[in-house]
Amino acid sequence: MKILDLRKLKDNKENFYFQPDTPISEIATALKERSIGAVPIVDNANKLVGIVSERDIVTKLVVEAKDADLTTAKEIMTSEIIAAKLNDSIDSIIAIMKNKNIRHMPVVNEDNILTDFFSIRDFLRAEIEMSTDIKQKHKNIVRYQITVSALLITLTVLGAFFDFFDKKNLVIIFSSVFLVIGISAVMTIRNNKNYNPENYDSKL
Repeated sequence: MKILDLRKLKDNKENFYFQPDTPISEIATALKERSIGAVPIVDNANKLVGIVSERDIVTKLVVEAKDADLTTAKEIMTSEIIAAKLNDSIDSIIAIMKNKNIRHMPVVNEDNILTDFFSIRDFLRAEIEMSTDIKQKHKNIVRYQITVSALLITLTVLGAFFDFFDKKNLVIIFSSVFLVIGISAVMTIRNNKNYNPENYDSKL
């Protein structure tokens, strides 16, 4: 699953951001009203220049007793930013967020223009979706394998019971079995074209 797919799962798909000269009092109010922990800061061209988080407000404004109405985003924002691209995999970004202890991830295009801003909650929801999808793919594979095996056993038993094991009927039986195996394989591939057990077994 790519970062691009997160858009389908995000509760609020509206891009929400502020500019560097925005007073912190306005940003703090928005954080409270929207129950979010951080916002991206962009310039006039919508290029990402920083992030203001609750932690920034506490450590750089409250602790230093600055006036929230007179202090702007550019004065306390975090400027050294790790940003994702739309084609990055969710697994790789989650790993980065865990290693860097990051709770919010901006997404930019090749020109550093902000396209999305995701929280750790969005990524956790994506992990749940991926886990559910992987389990369903495992079930599909097992179901087709059981179907083919059951058909093979049934044909063998019927052949033995009705004494069909002459040359002609053996050809018919095994041709039917291989046909079903082929159809099952095609259905499995179509339903699980992105399935890679090496990537996902550790998640189950």
